Amino acid sequence: MDRREFVKKSAAVGASAMLGPLVATDAAAQLTRSRLQGGSVDLAVVHGADYYGAAVKAVEILGGMSRFVPQGANVGVLVNSPWPNPGTYTNPDVGLAVVQMCFDAGAKEVYSVEGASTAYWERGSLAKRHAEVIAGIKPSGERDLSIEIPEGKALKRAEICRPLVESDVLVNVPVVKDHAGTRFTCTMKNMMGGCHHSTNRFFHFGGGGADWYDDVEHLSQCIADLSLLRQADLCVVDATEFVTTNGPRGPGRLRKPQEVVAGIDTVAVDAFCAKFLGLNAVDVPMVRMAYEHGLGEMDLGKLSIETAAI
Repeated sequence: MDRREFVKKSAAVGASAMLGPLVATDAAAQLTRSRLQGGSVDLAVVHGADYYGAAVKAVEILGGMSRFVPQGANVGVLVNSPWPNPGTYTNPDVGLAVVQMCFDAGAKEVYSVEGASTAYWERGSLAKRHAEVIAGIKPSGERDLSIEIPEGKALKRAEICRPLVESDVLVNVPVVKDHAGTRFTCTMKNMMGGCHHSTNRFFHFGGGGADWYDDVEHLSQCIADLSLLRQADLCVVDATEFVTTNGPRGPGRLRKPQEVVAGIDTVAVDAFCAKFLGLNAVDVPMVRMAYEHGLGEMDLGKLSIETAAI
């Protein structure tokens, strides 16, 4: 039984079989995790002005996209796309590299989990060269799947788009940047892009605050709880250019490390990428809370990190 069939059957039997158990019992997810175990590199960090090539190289260091995407798989790709200012959205060349690699690995369908527009993809320098690939990206559809999160401490239910959990493979492609509330946004915060507005509003106001960032502890716990639904099978982080102030919308002061970071463990990826903003993982509540959920490793000393340049 694949992930999509499991979700449908879970919905049919009611609230007692929701996605928290799905993550633990879905045979397809277990096989995916088993397939990904045993890699010698936890994080790949690639520096270079060719952002498309840097993304490809980072994934190659981890074993190549075929390690993550089996033939005939449906893949959800979650890019941070809606903001207009430089350094506030995933560079489209990084996203295009991921999508192209998915198709090259044999993906049957690739969905834009957040619903990135054609105009977003066309911001990239390689849009014309990859016009056929862009045309082949499918929209996420409505955010109409209501899922309970029994293990969540603050977030007990979420309304999400189906590819966030029904896709065979999920690839998270965020941009690392400043955030006015959480101080830092990367892979875990990016998962909110697959949620309905009502769920995201609960993240901000469900703790009783009157403004968007009155209760950062609640917001951070909701982000960590959302990761209980599903963790990405692969994270490819755009750290090429990003705002260090006035995030998430910008405009803000720009930093340009020209790096792409790839990894499997979302907690480890966020813990590492927090350094781009001069932060320690332990000082970022959502990273610490996800670690306390047992969702990954935030001690960078325990990770194998390989760097390269192109």
